[in-house]
Amino acid sequence: MHSKKKFLEKYQPRYIFLAGLILVATAIWSAVFHLENDRLVVAFLDVGQGDAIFIEAPGGNQILIDGGPNKSVLSELSRVMPFYDRSIDALILTHPHQDHVAGLVEVLKRYNVDFVFDSGDDASLAEFAEFKKLISEKNIQEIFARRGMRINLGAGARFDILLPDEFIKGPNPHKNMVVGRLTYGNTCFLFMGDAEREHEFKILRDDIDCEVLKAGHHGSKTSSSEALLKAVSPEISVVQVGEKNRYGHPYKAVLERLTASAAKVFRTDTDGAIIIESDGRNIFVK
Repeated sequence: MHSKKKFLEKYQPRYIFLAGLILVATAIWSAVFHLENDRLVVAFLDVGQGDAIFIEAPGGNQILIDGGPNKSVLSELSRVMPFYDRSIDALILTHPHQDHVAGLVEVLKRYNVDFVFDSGDDASLAEFAEFKKLISEKNIQEIFARRGMRINLGAGARFDILLPDEFIKGPNPHKNMVVGRLTYGNTCFLFMGDAEREHEFKILRDDIDCEVLKAGHHGSKTSSSEALLKAVSPEISVVQVGEKNRYGHPYKAVLERLTASAAKVFRTDTDGAIIIESDGRNIFVK
């Protein structure tokens, strides 16, 4: 026992020093990679039955759209953000349902956030009340998302709000769904949140011909109409959905429509997190 103690005393400082070097080297290379990345990164995080999408523009500006149903978003963010990065420029809450807002509460507790975009809708959820409380306590600027707004992410990347047109008072938060289009160079991503057919028809007049479609409402039968898919003509469709969820998502007929319209359909329940990059001309799936 005595000799073992001496061995630890003799070699422990060396191990600590080597571990420190490894951590420093990792931080340096992570920072270099982070700063030199000239691609737009869109990560559809695997948070179970819910939505959480991380966006990083070539200039380094970041947006998180929704946060999923729980704190699993934190471990997912750690996969796509450097460990030293404790800030996110903006959060977008598409609507105040638990599978979209609960994870954002955890994000607000642990990250510095400058702006929060939401529909202005209300909900009786405890998680939503905590979400609003943290926005107030941290003096975060809250902006009600409306059609025509544009978030300039720099380096030529921009996020345009397509919906809602106006606030519709009522018990269903889906009525005021935040729908957005991300553009970088000649590439485009369309984020449908939990939008249903009535929302889809409202944006058919817009330029929504995009390479990537985030399918609405986890592949529900109320979304992804043939009219929308024809207008978008996506190369890639992504369904954010939880494994063996109680809702039966994604709906079989919707998957068939998506498969018929897109070259590739990804699902977080079977594929895990899907990370897509754009250089402004082409898209790459990692």
